[in-house]
Amino acid sequence: MKKILAGALIAVALGFGANIVATATPASAQGIVITPDGVRIFPGDPRYDRWDRRYRRNVDRSDAIYIARRQGVGRVWDVDRRGGRWVVRGDNRRGPGGLRVVIDSRSGRVLDVDRIRR
Repeated sequence: MKKILAGALIAVALGFGANIVATATPASAQGIVITPDGVRIFPGDPRYDRWDRRYRRNVDRSDAIYIARRQGVGRVWDVDRRGGRWVVRGDNRRGPGGLRVVIDSRSGRVLDVDRIRR
């Protein structure tokens, strides 16, 4: 009788252990990708392209103003697009005069910050 109970307990324990491992495996094979359009499930496929070209976008006028304000521009005088660059001119928050900020229109990287006289 003790052998039967011991065997049954071992079978139940192995059954629960296999059940826990089986439910955790699919969840660990996936990940989460955060894109501008929201949160998506990363399928865990090694050939999956995280940098899907549909989610790449260029910097627009409002993005250029936001980037320039982070560089110290207060009130914006004008914003021009010249080729592949944005040029933002405005008041300098940290001193007299103004600032001219040149921003790459593809990546949003700040290329140059110059003080200018108004």
